[in-house]
Amino acid sequence: MTSRMDESVFHALRRAMQEHGARWQAKLPGLTKPQYAVLVAISETPGLDQGAAGQRAATDKATLANLLLRLEERGLITRTVGTDRRRRELRLTPAGEELLATAMPVVDRVNESMLAPLDDDERRQLVALLTKLAL
Repeated sequence: MTSRMDESVFHALRRAMQEHGARWQAKLPGLTKPQYAVLVAISETPGLDQGAAGQRAATDKATLANLLLRLEERGLITRTVGTDRRRRELRLTPAGEELLATAMPVVDRVNESMLAPLDDDERRQLVALLTKLAL
């Protein structure tokens, strides 16, 4: 029966992520979660290179390349060649900063609505357990 328990754990995770995604899209239809993660990473470290942005946003190279292209086409980021010519440095444009400033409190509300049933100790436990699984 262990396999059924394993399946139910991952099924519950999938259902929780589906619900979070539905709430996210209802409030932020023009911004995906991976796009948001990359914008936050760039905001926290202006001039961040593409590889580091992908790592911080937990996005693979192929997905990241397309995501960055879309963000650049929307005028939300700039990509410039670094001083060593091998790196592409990322920065938010004023439009990117504005979008992120608008999105952050909305994301906080979406996240809080998902986590509302959990007390602080349960939230800490959930983060610890999920982090343990992700390593």
